[in-house]
Amino acid sequence: MVHWCAVGYNMLVVGIAGPRVPCEQLSVVHMNNLKYIVKYRLSQPGNYVLMVKWGDEHIRGSPFNIVAQ
Repeated sequence: MVHWCAVGYNMLVVGIAGPRVPCEQLSVVHMNNLKYIVKYRLSQPGNYVLMVKWGDEHIRGSPFNIVAQ
């Protein structure tokens, strides 16, 4: 779950890059009060990069390295 507060209103941007671009399935659901649930499905094993931005700025820790087995 992504919870981004005290940063003003903007657009959440989520993307995944890996051996097979784009990923098989990616969804972002806005819950309320700037809380989002991000779900994704990776169909192939390998190294992926998950990027999460609030507007033009990466959130803390983004991009995230993911190893799918």
